[in-house]
Amino acid sequence: MDITFKDVSYIYQANSPFAHSALKDLSFHIPSGSFVAIVGHTGSGKSTLLQHLNGLLTPTKGEVRIGDFHINSDKKPENLKELRSRVGVVFQYPEHQLFDETVEKDIAFGPKNFGVSDTEIAERIRDIIPAVGMDESLLERSPFDLSGGQMRRVAIAGVLAIKPEILVLDEPTAGLDPRGQLEIMDMFYTLHQERNLTTILVTHSMEDAVKYADHVIIMNKGTKYMEGSPEEVFTQREALHQVQLEVPEAIQFITSFQEKFGLTIPFKRQTVEELAVEIQQLLKGAESDE
Repeated sequence: MDITFKDVSYIYQANSPFAHSALKDLSFHIPSGSFVAIVGHTGSGKSTLLQHLNGLLTPTKGEVRIGDFHINSDKKPENLKELRSRVGVVFQYPEHQLFDETVEKDIAFGPKNFGVSDTEIAERIRDIIPAVGMDESLLERSPFDLSGGQMRRVAIAGVLAIKPEILVLDEPTAGLDPRGQLEIMDMFYTLHQERNLTTILVTHSMEDAVKYADHVIIMNKGTKYMEGSPEEVFTQREALHQVQLEVPEAIQFITSFQEKFGLTIPFKRQTVEELAVEIQQLLKGAESDE
């Protein structure tokens, strides 16, 4: 499903002394099947933007289009429930939303709420459990007896069980150790590819944005500050510094190398390890030319 924001503004507590403008004339287009990272500091408007993606908030001005659904300042779509069945949102610390007595019942809650039959729900659970790296033997256990990482996977399985076409990830690795962060993000990227999802990653992590996204939107004070491919956006060091964002580690590595040796390495989203190999080869080539 395509996503389009056209001149979207949002004001909290509009027409009151406490009015606060969170989004200002925001416009962008996300083609179906994209993996887009939305990056910015706290207060940049990321969370407000996210809540417009499934009708939790309605624009004060402008229009949001999600596939055939239109949301504007006049009204939410009449079939808002259908929209929410097609846009799955994984909020920060999704395990805090677990509540049912077994893992299976917790995963089933979403699709059951959208009117999916018990037979279909059972099929979806069998499909989803291995996709999130879990075993069916956990289905009858209480989610509160699981580890923190397992609880998060149960919560994610519950979102996937509604079979969304758009997956919105709000800081999905918050609170996880580095290994857990890598495992969760690799899982989401695999799901994105295998299920042809449109994936929106709201994140502070420049490393995740550069590794997984094919398009990046930088937010600042409720506006779109910059957008483009990771290669285009993350090489603009000074522009990023203006909004207190650091460039990813690999680009810092390239910049330091170029300043020291005067040799250019194009950034192609390499890891630092891959760059080390390229630099070794580049230096050997420079020595042989002398």
